[in-house]
Amino acid sequence: MIFSHGSRHSKGVYILIDQLMKENLEYSFSDNASRIALITVSFNSIKLSRCNIYAPNNPNDQLQFIQELNNCLIDKAELSTLIVGGDWNCTLTKKDKKGGLIWRPTNFRNAILITMDIFDLIDIQRERHPNVNKYSYTSKALNLKSRIDYF
Repeated sequence: MIFSHGSRHSKGVYILIDQLMKENLEYSFSDNASRIALITVSFNSIKLSRCNIYAPNNPNDQLQFIQELNNCLIDKAELSTLIVGGDWNCTLTKKDKKGGLIWRPTNFRNAILITMDIFDLIDIQRERHPNVNKYSYTSKALNLKSRIDYF
């Protein structure tokens, strides 16, 4: 297990590695802020990088986080075979949110879209199921549903 510990109530990410793949682990990284875990493994002569993130929900911290993530990916990941996923604490489109406050694009959301463009990443759920409303977060108290976890 590659992990970046958080506190008891926030942060923390990890990546589980199958015992059979353990010997193929070429690189691992976890940040000091407990928001990024990254591994690179060799598999059938291909290097694959997998990054798991937990973005801050505080707008004041989000833009700094995306910059740190971009730097990490550029410096440490195998960009041609990169998979990034986790909790982005953000919805990319109006379709990803139902209820609560009216959806509006944010600077963080725009920065995520720029990152996706730079690294040629896609939202695989939205790509494969463009018309499906599937939510990863629900709050009955706020009558809110949103899709904030995506790969």
